[in-house]
Amino acid sequence: MSDTYETTVGVEVHVELGTRTKMFCSCPNAPQDYPPNHASCPVCLGLPGSLPVINREAVRLGVRAALALNCTINEVIWFERKNYIYPDLVKGYQISQYVQPLGEWGWIAITGDDGKEKKVVIRRLHLEEDTARLLHVGGATHIDMNRSSTPLMEIVTEPVLKSGREAEEYVRKLRAILVYNGISRCRLQHGEMRVEANVSIAPKGSKTLGVRTEIKNQAGFNHMRSAVEYEAKRHAEVIESGGTLTQQTMGWDDVKQETFPQRSKENAHDYRYFPDPDLPPARVAPEWVDRERGAMPVPYEDYVARLREAGLSDADVDALSRNDALGFLRAASEASPDRTVLMAKRLIKDVFALSNSTNVPLDASKIGPDSFRDAVLLQESGAINAEGFRRVLDRLYNNGGAAEEIARAEDLILERNDDAARAAIVKVLAECASMVAEYRGGKTAVKNALFGRVMKELKKKGDPKAIGALLDEELNRS
Repeated sequence: MSDTYETTVGVEVHVELGTRTKMFCSCPNAPQDYPPNHASCPVCLGLPGSLPVINREAVRLGVRAALALNCTINEVIWFERKNYIYPDLVKGYQISQYVQPLGEWGWIAITGDDGKEKKVVIRRLHLEEDTARLLHVGGATHIDMNRSSTPLMEIVTEPVLKSGREAEEYVRKLRAILVYNGISRCRLQHGEMRVEANVSIAPKGSKTLGVRTEIKNQAGFNHMRSAVEYEAKRHAEVIESGGTLTQQTMGWDDVKQETFPQRSKENAHDYRYFPDPDLPPARVAPEWVDRERGAMPVPYEDYVARLREAGLSDADVDALSRNDALGFLRAASEASPDRTVLMAKRLIKDVFALSNSTNVPLDASKIGPDSFRDAVLLQESGAINAEGFRRVLDRLYNNGGAAEEIARAEDLILERNDDAARAAIVKVLAECASMVAEYRGGKTAVKNALFGRVMKELKKKGDPKAIGALLDEELNRS
């Protein structure tokens, strides 16, 4: 794109909240667990006479998110009807928030294109319901109401981002904060986090923004960055060729690496917002907010800084964040903060390896923070060896349970028996006299082979540290 123009980006992110029930009814919030249209009710369908009720847990998670994102929380909130026509919105309106959202004027700090810290201003954080799901089969389109009224949280920035790179960093950081604070799993592949970017360009120095287009439902962070960069370039080409830009909604074709028009883009007045007559204003009590604030973990940025100060590298922290393991590590190390680095290393080396080999992400596994911590401390204390730790971890990851119980059931607890260990060492040294001679002749590397034979003789149940010390003793006898 020509240096004549400056890109401006605003981002809207929809996040599904992991409540037990839907946003305004008691239907289960698990659309994928039921056959189509088997997790819906008159409220989901908006049938006459049905009355919605606000989900308290959804509001609590929204409060938690607002606090994590430095938002001001409105004490009185209300819901409006957002009116528009689309096949997946059978009611003809969506219950959302507009005038008085749950949270306003927050921020997230990122690194700007100039290398300096940049605060991305969050204009609003509001709650709403999701639409139904359209299924295109053959030449027909079917509708599944199971997803209708799923709790959604929408987070909208001011148009302060200046590139696809800044937009990508903002969304990655936002996701990390939400996952860390237990607000949502934010799995993009499951539609639990959906990203839309509003893009415009204007001559450098202009105080007026150009015509914006919205790129809907990006499937990934890299996709969003590519889509923003392409769309900004397209805007410039249209302007420079004498064409006219129109405000519209665009899709992104990841194969062709280009945007394509979907429909004209609405303004707020087109939705004819008005207060939902079935939902009275709700009060978010300050004392409730204070209780939630007190229950939250140390802020994400502070926790990351502590990990770096404790000795973890940027690569380690990045690996923990990319694998959604920062919250897990925090919970695991709360009872043993002096073992945080050790647990982080075990997560990166052993748990992530299990995640890759089983194709089961950490948050979908059976292992919990407490049982993971117990397994790490069992090995550190010498109660189990490295092989025992791997076996315990495998059981925990796939089946859950308690670390020590698994270790005892699998006969992995090391009972220190110096007499048995010394007898095994003497036997191995007698059988490997030539290797002993090599060691005493200066080839100390053969000690590893001798150690391996001793462990095999003991069926890998000995305490490696104790056996190593006893082996040194025997090898160095004159």
